[in-house]
Amino acid sequence: MPASPRAGGPNPRRAHIAVVGAGVAGLACARSLAERGLAVRVFEREAHPGGRLGSRRLDGLSFDHGVQFFTTLDSRFEPVVRGWLSAGVVVPWAARTKVLAAHGQVEELPRQFRYVGVPTMQAVADHMARGLDVRFGSDVGRLDRRGGLWTLFDRQGAPIDDAGFDRVVLAVPSPVAAHLLPADSKLSPRVQAVTWDSCWSVMLTLARPSSADFDAAFLRDDPILGWAARESSKPSRSGNCAEAWILQAHPAWSRTYLEMEESEVSRWLQRAFAARVGRPLAQGVAIAHRWRLALPINPLPEPFLFDAEQGLGLAGDWCGGPRVEGAYLSGASLAQMIAA
Repeated sequence: MPASPRAGGPNPRRAHIAVVGAGVAGLACARSLAERGLAVRVFEREAHPGGRLGSRRLDGLSFDHGVQFFTTLDSRFEPVVRGWLSAGVVVPWAARTKVLAAHGQVEELPRQFRYVGVPTMQAVADHMARGLDVRFGSDVGRLDRRGGLWTLFDRQGAPIDDAGFDRVVLAVPSPVAAHLLPADSKLSPRVQAVTWDSCWSVMLTLARPSSADFDAAFLRDDPILGWAARESSKPSRSGNCAEAWILQAHPAWSRTYLEMEESEVSRWLQRAFAARVGRPLAQGVAIAHRWRLALPINPLPEPFLFDAEQGLGLAGDWCGGPRVEGAYLSGASLAQMIAA
């Protein structure tokens, strides 16, 4: 049903809300607000939605070079995933998954429900964005509030949208949000308290099988490699290679070598993986991607932040939990607060 006019406002129009960021949290918030009858516009810097759900093509294969899979630990997220399953944008991934720990200890994890998007994780974001008013290529650099309405400006100081917004949602990583917050915002200390890990991710194709006895592995006993996943084992993935892998470095290694050349990062992670499988790799193509803001180290316990007086809210996986479901529930919970 339509939203109520602003209290005390002379103009009985619907509330206009700007959502900055078209990742999972931003899209969940925007869709929930739109379903409640509010006018919502999403502003995204990139040319596509998804953030770390994004994918890249290499050697005829699409790689999930950010988020590898997601689970449903919270019952509130289960109906959402059921809807995605019905829509055909996600499927279970029955990966043989191991934890490789110190002193040669190996634990094989049960084949619980791990979900992946099809044909890539990007499909989830595309599905969430369908039907929403999303303005891609909009790099918001500043917010200004005058007369009770917000205006968004780009990094050159030009207005991005002159509609005027009653409320703004910042669904971006906390360092980006901290830069956009007004200097006098009471939310700033909470936002600035969150710290992040970086991550180097390498997309690798092989001309012959690796002989690895797992589809995915958490490596706790390696100083370089933290995660390895056989991308070609995911449903609906195919390409012109024998195998395809995602290799992700440990956060500590990524922090130390964050400015290393991409080619050198690829070489180091491939060397670590070859040592793990015990044989040289018949490399096809390898490309490294640097995620400067990959994982919040100390996410806030609250699912979102909201300043009702300024009409300013913040959401993301750095609120409530660094998982896909955490990001989704953060955005949806904030929308419920705004619409109340």
